[in-house]
Amino acid sequence: MSFKGLAKLKKTPVVVADTDEMLEDTEAEYNYRKKFGAKWLVIIMVISAIFIGYQLITAGFGMPEVMKHNAIHLGFLLCLTFLYFPASKGSPRARPSNLDIVFSLVSALCAVYTVINRDAYLLRSGIPSMSDYIIGVITMVLVLEATRRTVGGQMLWISIICLAYMWAGPWMPGVFSHRGTSVQRIIQAMYLGGDGIYGMPLNVSATYLIIFVILAAILDKSGLGKLFNDLAMGAGGRMVGGPAKVSVVGSALVGMISGSAASNVATVGSFTIPLMKKIGYPPVFAGAVEAAASTGGQLMPPIMGSAAFIMAEYLGIPYLTIAAAALIPSLLFFGSVFFQVDLRARRLKLKGLSKEEMPDVKKTVLRYGQMIIPMIVLVWLMMQGRTALYSAFFAVVLTIILSWFRKETRIGFKEAKTVAVNAARSSLAIGISMAAAGFMIAAFSMTGLGIILADSIVAVSGGSLIIVLVLTMVVAIILGLGLPTSACYVITASICAPILIKVGLSPFQAHFFVFYYSCLSTVSPPIALAAYVAAGIAGANTDKVGWMAFRLALAGFIVPFFFIYQPGMLLMGPDAAGKLVLNGVHTLDLIQSVVFGMAGIWLLAVSVEGYFLIKFPVWLRPVFFVAAILLIAPGLVTDAIGLVLALLGIAAILIVKKRRGDAGLAAAA
Repeated sequence: MSFKGLAKLKKTPVVVADTDEMLEDTEAEYNYRKKFGAKWLVIIMVISAIFIGYQLITAGFGMPEVMKHNAIHLGFLLCLTFLYFPASKGSPRARPSNLDIVFSLVSALCAVYTVINRDAYLLRSGIPSMSDYIIGVITMVLVLEATRRTVGGQMLWISIICLAYMWAGPWMPGVFSHRGTSVQRIIQAMYLGGDGIYGMPLNVSATYLIIFVILAAILDKSGLGKLFNDLAMGAGGRMVGGPAKVSVVGSALVGMISGSAASNVATVGSFTIPLMKKIGYPPVFAGAVEAAASTGGQLMPPIMGSAAFIMAEYLGIPYLTIAAAALIPSLLFFGSVFFQVDLRARRLKLKGLSKEEMPDVKKTVLRYGQMIIPMIVLVWLMMQGRTALYSAFFAVVLTIILSWFRKETRIGFKEAKTVAVNAARSSLAIGISMAAAGFMIAAFSMTGLGIILADSIVAVSGGSLIIVLVLTMVVAIILGLGLPTSACYVITASICAPILIKVGLSPFQAHFFVFYYSCLSTVSPPIALAAYVAAGIAGANTDKVGWMAFRLALAGFIVPFFFIYQPGMLLMGPDAAGKLVLNGVHTLDLIQSVVFGMAGIWLLAVSVEGYFLIKFPVWLRPVFFVAAILLIAPGLVTDAIGLVLALLGIAAILIVKKRRGDAGLAAAA
């Protein structure tokens, strides 16, 4: 992330027609070279095609030994990173610099060496040679430099601090002291160990993440995004405040194939924000709606943010289980934003779009309707017990086949080249951040820092679950200021998940709690990245958009606490022994969670907006807020009290409305 870019946006809240420029100013991962010369375009296209082709072949027909596969994957990522991302503002933008070319070639050579030398290293019983140490140091430096270019300084400094901590243990104060690790052992752990650069996070990138990035690129090229946008327009365009509701629904649908808040804003927001402003929404509110809704896209099944795949690998559970558990929390999140949009539109007396402004939904469905089939097949395959990797590969193949049914969706040779380039470029920041996450995981495993932090925080909190939950939320939000969601999740899970488990939560609840707040970090002030992109499109003050987006996403910041105390929201329930298990929720508990949860977030929206039928007195807001919390919270008693409070609040509104009406009639007479 570029903090200077954020400062620039604060000073110049103007409409930016080019959303690529908007993304470039807010996130490091979008600060890549976009205008190459013809020669370099061909070189990058060839490398990208080989990279994506390798990933597709290994996904469908089997891959080499894990370390070799991860090394090949990282080699492609580093090679493309140095070609795409300039070292500084003074670097050439139309071609890589000579230094970039050297870094790219060295990256390829390191990957080749790692693959060739892997068997020899194992035959030596894991004893590194001098060349292993040299290549290890070079690889570590390349990963750190690639991290600086694609992710930003925050992730770079976290990685460097972890390296320093492993070595400087004897000189650390108090409980943070440890016996220290030699430089040779650090290099071996980082380069050749299972917890270092080539560890689990990078392996997730090399398997699950990359195939879903490819799938998203193919689906987008085949017109699924257009289909989702037009369906959202057809469903809500003519309603009160229609474009804002289209923004919420469209962001939820596009988020299913995107999994990125900033790109979701750029994709959907460039269309919906101008429409919202056109019908009368203030620019600040228009930008905030899109920022909040796009953030929720990372929570939306079946293709959630990249962190969800990492969580599946951490916990050793099927990805579909996580996607199913995310359904109710994501619906609560989008429901909250939708309700606030509706109440604001009614308060401002805004109309929907005219018939002439509506898209021809029937025509769109006829053109692109078949492209929804791969999404359905993807979910069906995972429900049949197939792995996410196999299911996604099959969905990719099916998408390509179905695209040939109509000219508008056809993916020929030219379109395939574009897909390969887009998918390869989209995978860079995610993959590099996963390699960098290995620095932290190695530091935790080699020094015992995770156990130290867990014991210390549990001791400070006195074992109080609510205190630990609040601390975890704060850590996730702070770490998420400038980090990709996946990197934020890996780091926060390494620190906080063991703590949550230690105070009594199930591993799934602990990791899902961390995952949820890692996603919401993109709309958390003061650095709400999604809000900065939306503010640029809306031509609004970035700080105001950020705080308004936070207000719209308020339910999202409350819901995780309730699925901790009401695990039915995550489809969890007790087994015969009384232990919480996945998919063990009873039907009545599930219905109660959905009905009272939705009622609660509607009341929360009423409280935040201060409007229902009329703009009601300020003193009624706390009544609806307390009622909302009680309805979302578990237990029949709290539900009953919340329901009574809500009915009393509505009755008070009706009385105020009648008195105002009577007063108006008397004045007119």
